[in-house]
Amino acid sequence: MRIHERAETDLDPLVEVLWRVHGTGYPAGWPDAPREWISPDGLLGAWVAIDDDQVVGHVAVAVPAPGRMAELTRLFVDPAHRGKGVADALLAAAEDAAPGTHMRLDVTEETPDAWRLYERRGWCMTGRGPADWCKPSGEVPTVRYYAKRVG
Repeated sequence: MRIHERAETDLDPLVEVLWRVHGTGYPAGWPDAPREWISPDGLLGAWVAIDDDQVVGHVAVAVPAPGRMAELTRLFVDPAHRGKGVADALLAAAEDAAPGTHMRLDVTEETPDAWRLYERRGWCMTGRGPADWCKPSGEVPTVRYYAKRVG
């Protein structure tokens, strides 16, 4: 497996991976424009994981608004490639490239595999609260907020 900076040619394969990931619950609702969703506002950089010449994962770093801390976002790994260190490698790439001294992220309470990964990698939970979005069912999930010193 290798990690490289995301290229335009990675976007269509990433949409296919995202579709498979969506079947496991992330994102909660399928985005109207998945290629654009993969590239959030304030995008600073994005990386993909390649295994056997196939795109199998993604992560991005963004600053959603001026003056805000860098945010780790859009981390997803093809379900068939989970448990192989893909998310760890993507996190390392994003953390190494992050601007500033700290990063933040949020993750739903109902995804313990994800938040356990972050905690194992040294991310510290800073709080919990209701998400600022709803699931397609109308339910507002609880979100765990994390921060990590980087750089």
